[in-house]
Amino acid sequence: AQRLGVKIYNFTEVREIKTENNRIVSVSTDRGEVLTPIVINAAGGYSGEIGKMAGVEIPVYSQRHQILITEPVDPLFKPMLMSFSRNFYCQQTPYGSIIMGFGDPDEPKGYDIGSSWQFAREMAQKMTAVIPLLKEVSMVRQWSGLYNVSPDSQPIVGEHPQVNGFYMAVGFSGHGFMLAPVASRLMAELILKGRTSIPIDKLDIGRFERGELIIEPSVV
Repeated sequence: AQRLGVKIYNFTEVREIKTENNRIVSVSTDRGEVLTPIVINAAGGYSGEIGKMAGVEIPVYSQRHQILITEPVDPLFKPMLMSFSRNFYCQQTPYGSIIMGFGDPDEPKGYDIGSSWQFAREMAQKMTAVIPLLKEVSMVRQWSGLYNVSPDSQPIVGEHPQVNGFYMAVGFSGHGFMLAPVASRLMAELILKGRTSIPIDKLDIGRFERGELIIEPSVV
């Protein structure tokens, strides 16, 4: 993107999104104002707050997921492992470390990204029950992040019908990294050409009002 002339401003806070006659006109930041007719909301766990800046409500919420990683070990498994009954997911990296995590569905929705010793204990109990060999493996570190969850756990992609120029790629419900390459391509097509190479009309924000939800069951 930078080779093509894109300017990237890291650590820049968006403070206001200005609209006139239901159209995007500019974005105010802590470095000044940017005049633009287009804003893409791809703010992950904070996409609902960005929506409010543009004067719209986006039906998403944030849920903390905690993660830990182990020391490198010999290969144990190749595919990503998920358990719906035990509520966890894990995968061994090419370097041998095992990344694992889960989210507590009963935890209050919000923006807490702290990580607790209770999580480390419960995660260890879950994994050693499934893979006993992990009892001898040391944990290296842990952290947390936010799932941005929609009512049907499917992404919301497209232009908001109430604000011209306000595009959304939000609500990926834990699948954002997997879908990011195609989502970004489709967003570029939509903005530049007004159409996409893959139909995305079923992922519009209006589906919730119409009652046309597409329930995604594979969310851990």
